[in-house]
Amino acid sequence: MSSLFQRSFFRNNRLTPLAACLAVLGSAHAADVPAYTLDPVIVTAARVPGPESTVPASVTVITAADIAQSTATTVQDVLSGAAGVHFFSSNGTPDGIVDLRGFGMNGSSNTLILVDGVQQNSNDLSAPNLSFLPLSAIERIEIVRGSGSVQYGGGTTGGVINIITSGAFRAADMVEATGTLGSFSLRQLDVALHKATGSVAVDAYGQAMRTDHQRDNNAEERNNLGVALAWRHDGGNINVYVRGGDQHLGLPGSRKVDPATGLNEYANDPDGTSTPKDYSDVQNRSAGFQLVQAAGPGMLYVEGAVRGKDTDSYYNSIYGDYYDQRELTEKTAAIRYQLPFGDGQQIVAGFDWLGSNMDVGQGAVPVAAMQTAQRHRAVFAEANLLAFSETRITLGARHAWLNDEVTDLSGYGFSSGSDRGLNAWQLGIRQPFGSGFSAYARVGRSFRLANADELVYTMVPLQPQTSKDQEIGVGWDGNNASAQLAVYRYDLENEIYYSPLANFGFGANVNLDPTRRDGVELSGRYAFTPAIVLSGNLTWQDATFRRGNASGVNIAGNTVPMVPAWLSNVALAWQVVEGSQLAFNVQYVGEQRLDNDQANQFGTKLPAYTLVGARYTQRLARNWDASLVVDNLFDKQYASYGIRAGSLGTTGAYSLYPAEGRNVMASISAHF
Repeated sequence: MSSLFQRSFFRNNRLTPLAACLAVLGSAHAADVPAYTLDPVIVTAARVPGPESTVPASVTVITAADIAQSTATTVQDVLSGAAGVHFFSSNGTPDGIVDLRGFGMNGSSNTLILVDGVQQNSNDLSAPNLSFLPLSAIERIEIVRGSGSVQYGGGTTGGVINIITSGAFRAADMVEATGTLGSFSLRQLDVALHKATGSVAVDAYGQAMRTDHQRDNNAEERNNLGVALAWRHDGGNINVYVRGGDQHLGLPGSRKVDPATGLNEYANDPDGTSTPKDYSDVQNRSAGFQLVQAAGPGMLYVEGAVRGKDTDSYYNSIYGDYYDQRELTEKTAAIRYQLPFGDGQQIVAGFDWLGSNMDVGQGAVPVAAMQTAQRHRAVFAEANLLAFSETRITLGARHAWLNDEVTDLSGYGFSSGSDRGLNAWQLGIRQPFGSGFSAYARVGRSFRLANADELVYTMVPLQPQTSKDQEIGVGWDGNNASAQLAVYRYDLENEIYYSPLANFGFGANVNLDPTRRDGVELSGRYAFTPAIVLSGNLTWQDATFRRGNASGVNIAGNTVPMVPAWLSNVALAWQVVEGSQLAFNVQYVGEQRLDNDQANQFGTKLPAYTLVGARYTQRLARNWDASLVVDNLFDKQYASYGIRAGSLGTTGAYSLYPAEGRNVMASISAHF
């Protein structure tokens, strides 16, 4: 999605200054309150299992108990409560952008999201589809900030998020069904099944959802289905999965504000639409396998996948009908070997391959317009070594061979091709100090490549985005409390960005002048009792242009649009009595520069707002639970994304994308 119309559907807003997200949850049993383990095992940082204490990065592990004690109803709700994470959606759906460390509209392209190690980001500009995943199926979520280019390749400058579902061979068989009714005619049914023997397991899920959302022409229908099979044998296991889903979504567009003429659709008719016929239909399908096998002194990991995504969008304007149809096919393969040796040290090496093709058809009567083909190969190696007594050193590097081809079928001469190599590297150190304290430092180089959408809409071929990364952090873990502080800086060259003003005002993807991301993240948690837990985080982030100009205006030192300076969350989990949980949340989002205001001249900014939510959960019987959730309790009117008109200056027209007001959802679940 690179055109002005399409790109706007996947943008939104940011988070800022003070904020507080009070997630007061209770747990069905006091024993379910999360325990404070000093050294949990994570798999995300090195693509193989390893203890968190060896990772030179800021890591957050969100457990199933944490999720059960939150007001969250979607994966994105869970993620938005973590330090440095901001979720935003301009089209009214939960499948918006998850932005880690302040990349704004490019958040999805700089944050890699995995489910059980399988990449969910498709090779385009759309946000990953996570709506198919019920929260009850999640065992934990691992967030590894600012570290991933060596292990995973491009698009991980912000970090890597791995959503890990319950193991295929968990103890009990299970059938679970959850029905949900809510505001805006929400009807949703989620069904999941798990069955296992000693060596074979099967998991299946299905989801059907219908809602009108709050705005006109924003109705959504979504259906998802998936099956996974696992076979366990001596020395390893094999997992095979098939997934599919479809979504129909009305696109209500923006609400325009023009002080010069007195027009203010945002204030006078926030739920209205200026695009009553626009829509988007998306069909996703994927299949793949994962193999883990003991091989000699180490472990061998092999995986492969094929994904398809068909998008059919329609726009109606004063210029008439316009269709945009895209068929995206991706094939991926990876092999890596983990060689452990003394005192928990290890070397991991591997090979990755990506093959991606996209066909684009556009016009009043859609005709073939563009074709893209990408072939990427890479090798990497990373060593985690023990130096001195307890000092851990991580050293890794990746080299990628990249071939991108764009074939223009419209006759305008936009065909292009490139062959190049890119390198990423990382050097980190982690040191424990006793009494639960530890510190780390990390330097490295990361990169991002233009995806299939971005290759299509350009004035000139795009250069790869590169970043010099620096970070330090300290952490502390106690018996019933923990705290973590991280400070980072990214200096980016050729940041890939969609500019509405490029291409004579028709919009195009461009390489920005040099930019910088600075940030400080502070998070902590304290358990007053096993049933009352307080947690919170505060993030300051500064996204600026290091040099350059926009339409002749010097922008050195200016703020990058749509990146807020602050995010903050606070959570309080409370088990009122056994089987009863109560939760409240408060979230503050500060002001930010409107999109298309690189010159920082526009007098209007996207306003700050505060949201309050609540949740009550009650165990009805041994196998039945009910919950009531209220988002935006005080019905706050706010916009999550805004863009100014094209001309420079301190005044002028702009557009806002209103978010939903008060939203009440009631659910009942059965577990057998």
